[in-house]
Amino acid sequence: MTETSPTGNFHPDDAPAYESILQCMRCGFCLAVCPTYALTNRERSSPRGRAALARAVAEGKLEFTPAVRDEAFLCLDCKACSTACPSGVRVGTIMEFCRSQAQIFHPPSLPAGMLRDFILKRMLPSPALMETSMLPARLYQRLGLQWAVRRLGINRFLPGVLDKMEGILPTLGPPLRTEIPQFIPAQGKKRGRVAFFLGCAMSLVFPDVSRWTARILSQQGFDVVTPKEVKCCGAPHLAEGDRETARRLALINIDLFLALNADYIVTDCAGCGCALKEYEEILEDRADHERLRLFRSKIRDISEFLAEVGIRTEELRPVPLSVTYHEPCHLVHGQGLSGPPRQVIRAIPGVELREMKESNWCCGMAGSFAIKELETSRRILERKLANVRATGADALVTANPGCHLQLAWGVRELGMKQPVLHVVELLGRSLPA
Repeated sequence: MTETSPTGNFHPDDAPAYESILQCMRCGFCLAVCPTYALTNRERSSPRGRAALARAVAEGKLEFTPAVRDEAFLCLDCKACSTACPSGVRVGTIMEFCRSQAQIFHPPSLPAGMLRDFILKRMLPSPALMETSMLPARLYQRLGLQWAVRRLGINRFLPGVLDKMEGILPTLGPPLRTEIPQFIPAQGKKRGRVAFFLGCAMSLVFPDVSRWTARILSQQGFDVVTPKEVKCCGAPHLAEGDRETARRLALINIDLFLALNADYIVTDCAGCGCALKEYEEILEDRADHERLRLFRSKIRDISEFLAEVGIRTEELRPVPLSVTYHEPCHLVHGQGLSGPPRQVIRAIPGVELREMKESNWCCGMAGSFAIKELETSRRILERKLANVRATGADALVTANPGCHLQLAWGVRELGMKQPVLHVVELLGRSLPA
């Protein structure tokens, strides 16, 4: 079989590229950084083991069995193995393709399939429907039901999945997308024009974080344009194996944001930033190459952007706080951004950064993984929070909504005192009143 061979036992639609699988040399550098291998010590649950499974399917030596499907979804897609791999093998991406294959060879039951299609193909692509879907949760909190459930311990009698979903829910406010001004002018000397990509989770779950993002961008001298027609970045679809919907959303977002003629496109969600930077790849041969290249060249995570343009620090007030920083997988491994968030943190007067052990290890959220693999997710989180506790820091800082939810839940569960903050929340505390 050659590198240009067909897909073997994979279905030809969205099959992993055989060439990418062949890059794995089985050197084992990935083993030391893989959270699922660390827990199971099982070769098939390591990056090189998963690559070997994919290769066997591609070479026709193995059918796409339920075991292959299960390993594809057990993978956190934290991308730590890609950072460690000397050959640049992207096992997480290979597993994303395998999740697409799972929908063909082992489709979910009819009810589960209908729910999956509704969420991925109808709800996530519609900001208005997403906002409506959060109304029951907001009402649950406004009526005091959440307080009663938690105070009386009723949540402990819920099934594990419902208990986690209830426990991970933060205090919700009105969605930001409908409230944020479409244009916010630069303050002081103007330095440029920025388009703000407002993520679904940030708008719905952490609206105050994105308010800070827009305010910081303006305070730093940039006009901020936030289009209300923005669509989901497609990250959940890539994670769940629905690449076609991800492509459709990508095409809409590219047209929308390139029409704004902004110097940069900035997001405060690491997962969104990672997906946006992959548009050029997932739309290869499906869209104009020059437009894809131009769009990719403008994408910046908020910390990446601030580190690149330089932070105006002359008006910042001291924030007397010690913090430790958890690196979101989609930022450190997906985008290769480890230094910029630290540069932003260190630029804040009065803040002491205390590095934690294994700061670039996954927290166990990984999209729906934290709900589907409750025990495994908890064990990964406990390892992370033990490292947080060892720093003795006053606060825990991160840069992704999924990590934020998981870490805040874990902190409450373990009775820890550190608040969980987004990088821009910490920077926002130092802005002039």
